[in-house]
Amino acid sequence: MKPRRALLSQVSDDFSQQVRPGEVVGSPSDCGAVRLGVDVEARLSVDAGGLRLSALGVPGWGRQSIAYGPLENRGGLALGVLLLSGHANAQAEGLKESLAVGFFDQPVPDLPLEAGPALVLQGHPRANGRLCAAKRQGVSPLLQGVPALPIYFLVLLRERGVLFYAGALEATGSLPALPSLRPLGLEPYGPVARWLYAGVHQAVGGERSHRADTRVYGVRVVHLPQWQGWGPALAADPQPQLGRRAALGGVWRLGKPGMLLEPAEPGGLLHLRLTPPAALLWRYHDPENYLALELGGGLARLCLWYRGRSLELAVEPYPGDPGAPRWVQVLDDGKALGITLDGRALFFLEEPRLADGRGVGLVGLGADLEVHPRRVDLPSSLAIGHPRLPKGQRTVLVPYLGDPSEELLLFWEPTLGPGNLAPAEGGIRVEGAQGARSLYTVPWADLGMADLEVEVLPAQGGEARCRAGVCFWQDEKHHLVVALDLEGEEFRVVAYLRFAGYEDPRRAVWAWIPRPRGSGVGLRLRAVCDGHRFLAYLDGEPVLYRALADIYPGALALELRRVGLGLSGHGEDDGSVFRAWVARR
Repeated sequence: MKPRRALLSQVSDDFSQQVRPGEVVGSPSDCGAVRLGVDVEARLSVDAGGLRLSALGVPGWGRQSIAYGPLENRGGLALGVLLLSGHANAQAEGLKESLAVGFFDQPVPDLPLEAGPALVLQGHPRANGRLCAAKRQGVSPLLQGVPALPIYFLVLLRERGVLFYAGALEATGSLPALPSLRPLGLEPYGPVARWLYAGVHQAVGGERSHRADTRVYGVRVVHLPQWQGWGPALAADPQPQLGRRAALGGVWRLGKPGMLLEPAEPGGLLHLRLTPPAALLWRYHDPENYLALELGGGLARLCLWYRGRSLELAVEPYPGDPGAPRWVQVLDDGKALGITLDGRALFFLEEPRLADGRGVGLVGLGADLEVHPRRVDLPSSLAIGHPRLPKGQRTVLVPYLGDPSEELLLFWEPTLGPGNLAPAEGGIRVEGAQGARSLYTVPWADLGMADLEVEVLPAQGGEARCRAGVCFWQDEKHHLVVALDLEGEEFRVVAYLRFAGYEDPRRAVWAWIPRPRGSGVGLRLRAVCDGHRFLAYLDGEPVLYRALADIYPGALALELRRVGLGLSGHGEDDGSVFRAWVARR
């Protein structure tokens, strides 16, 4: 029986036409397909080239979503969505998961996480959220720590199961830069419904009473016939057998630890079913150098064979029948490993050794093996324009702060707040601010672009507080401060925008960062702003992106008349030292 709505074969929506709050559901997309979904609180709108999902007043699934369909469930059907989540760590009481992107059996399911395969954002107590996959067995963790950047989510249906991919605006420690994508997960079972709906569902949009809008820049649904089988796998075999040619990847040969395949490049995503006692081998160089995940006797052991010696990296018991078949997934980017067993987190650890090893092997009984590369190219039919923000190429100002003289202190003009700029060992500091915003700036000739970098040495001690950063200044009523926020075990990079004299601290945006190791270590904070948007880096890695209109809808561009450094004023600073400051354009 066909659905009542006309079937869609593909979808392309770039949100090019403005739509007022509460009128998105039922409006036409850029390709003419009607936008389905639900908007209980009238918080969906389209402006500035993107869909805006404002934070719900009452959190919960089935209250805010956009969907497209119906679509025929078939191998090769792919959904691509480029979005920036409000807070990657958003959560509410009784709700750990905040956002789901995928294929669902109806346009507005009561519980999206049980209605089809999806990529899911989940709150986490020690990281900037966690990226998971909603599978038939439940929600399975993929990446711990989600960059606060625009991220491309790709969900691919195949003839056998589902693949999940992601890529970021710029390369991070866990995701490649677009147009590259990283394979992140595999669901061995495809959705059972004949007709599906591609959707973005949000249940929570804030964290700790703070709110930030989620922005969707584009949606694509296309059919990829070239990926409907194994997808872009390096190797695959439903029934591995010594001496037999695998379905993809060559002939199984006998090796010292077990039977082996050698794909053309190192595997980044490995997925199979192991029946204990058995082991999966990968990063295989030779019989004396490889990684092994061993299952048996109710224990999972991760071992590294290195130069002929066996090193036990981790061991954990697993529940249930010790001899029952288990689904194993390994995520390996060459630097870190994420291993799940039956969809549950098993091991997450750093391990850079033998990173270029290509061999994959089995000891004992294994089935449904797939090996996927560490990254793939996004097919052109799924491409969505994304907002690049280039760094400055020419150094304009670079005052030496290591031996601050009176002349250097006069270089900075007190621009806002009660603090005093004073010499400090190895640099300068702002004294006497007492939790108030205090900024020191210099004139800036380019009103439309500035790239600022500062090295900050937080005060010593485990409980020391830091609020130091950089500022982009138009006037007292219009400016942006990007600062470190360090207190106890919590560490964030936070952006505060004041526009038309208004600043709501609940609209601050941030990224949680792992606590700096040790003391006496300088932190390099860099922020690029073109007046419309900004991108912040910490020690060279991009961590926080926003357009000013994402924070305050309708916000106009800043004229960057001055640039500088100072304290954010949101909390006390215990004497952070500015050891270097550079301005580029």
